Amino acid sequence: MRISIIGLPGSGKTTLAKMLRDRFSIPHIHIDQFWFEAGGTKGSRNTHPEKLEEIRAYIREKVGPLLLEESWVSDGFYPQIQKDIAERADIILFLDIPLWRRLLNHIQRMCKPSARHKQLTVWDDITFIPEIIRRTIVNKSKYDGFIGEYRDKIVTLRSRKQIKDYLNKLS
Repeated sequence: MRISIIGLPGSGKTTLAKMLRDRFSIPHIHIDQFWFEAGGTKGSRNTHPEKLEEIRAYIREKVGPLLLEESWVSDGFYPQIQKDIAERADIILFLDIPLWRRLLNHIQRMCKPSARHKQLTVWDDITFIPEIIRRTIVNKSKYDGFIGEYRDKIVTLRSRKQIKDYLNKLS
């Protein structure tokens, strides 16, 4: 079982990936974690271009061998490696969660220290709120194109209930 989870910020990608990891005892390819390990901070817009290329190379280096495993779950949408992940995935879960719910998810995560990215401060999380809105506007066409290209593997989930129902079917 090889599952890729994609969606805009705050959609619950990592939460779902952890659930699948725990339920099926499969490796979790947490792409954001590789971003931080490589020295990435708040986002690509805040990163010097030379450093950005180093970070992207590190992510490709870490993700590549993991994709060769028989089972895994990945979460995140990084255009530089997303096609490699999609080609190897059996299924791609697209969490198409409404903006209001994603903003609420992010605010709830800010209030729960165990759910936050350890590399980010609360202030980083607060200043990420407008970035969630910006990415929703800017990245919609990237997702639409990607989904069109891999429509035979895509399962779109639009609510917590649909996610829960899908998880129950996988048992």
